[in-house]
Amino acid sequence: MGKPKFTVLRGVEENPRKIPYAEKLEDHNAILRAYFRTFEKRQYSETTLERVRRFLTNFFEDIRVEDSMHPFGERQLFIWELMDPTDGPQIIDHFVMSLNPEDFAHSTILTYIGEVRRACDFVLAKPYIPGRQSQSIIAKYGRLQQPVTKYDRPIHVVDREPTGFAVTGIKLKKFLDYIRVKYIGQSKKKQTAARDYAMIVLGVTCGGRADELRRLDALGVNRDLFYEQGRVQIRFDKGTKGSGKRVRKTIFTPFAQATMRFYEAQIRPLFPNAETNPALFLSETGERISYDAMWYALTKIVESAREAGIELPP
Repeated sequence: MGKPKFTVLRGVEENPRKIPYAEKLEDHNAILRAYFRTFEKRQYSETTLERVRRFLTNFFEDIRVEDSMHPFGERQLFIWELMDPTDGPQIIDHFVMSLNPEDFAHSTILTYIGEVRRACDFVLAKPYIPGRQSQSIIAKYGRLQQPVTKYDRPIHVVDREPTGFAVTGIKLKKFLDYIRVKYIGQSKKKQTAARDYAMIVLGVTCGGRADELRRLDALGVNRDLFYEQGRVQIRFDKGTKGSGKRVRKTIFTPFAQATMRFYEAQIRPLFPNAETNPALFLSETGERISYDAMWYALTKIVESAREAGIELPP
């Protein structure tokens, strides 16, 4: 997550039952695992699940609690401690104050707080420790309360971060021309650069998100490009309010069609597993391209375009 660690100065009181640290840690992890399973039930993407899992894991590990019963004198925070009616709100205050506005966009800070709130909402809705014999969290560890209030994360907030401008019209044409003419030409891996260009063209013309684009197929019954209909089929559309993935068809412009016809005929066959892996966009090892690989490629292209004098927003 990249945030500074901090320690909860108020030491925990010794529990008369003296629950071992290992048992507490397993209870904590069991609760989080149950929460993460809800993402699978609601058919969120693996990318979203991994992002939330990484953030919450780091969140609880980075907040340290002074504990004389622990061998090292301090340990990670547990979720029921975060939801303690007295300590929880103070922990949230410490967390928010630890996020330097110079390092984190206002929208990013709100996203982090929102992730914590949603996890706590889940615990309040299902306040038990999963297992062969489920146990009540309240009976074992005490009262629970949502520690994140509307004062920590307002429902409606104007993000005051400068957004620059949208890359449209002439600016977009210049950016695409740069990639096609100069970036691909000077790249040592021309087929990879040409693939990245095709992804960008398809993305900016059909409006597909990165995770939607990487899931497009070129082979078999699930082929997603319909040239005659002038449509791109998005089968992993972002769900609304947890409703799950939906299928939609979006515009497939003549420019995008010409680009993708060339890509499918001349570029995609150069990648390993092109005849067996149905993915439209393949990695250099013949796997479906990952979200991280897409982000890395776009970052390189944007940096190169800026160096060449192409005006782009933050």
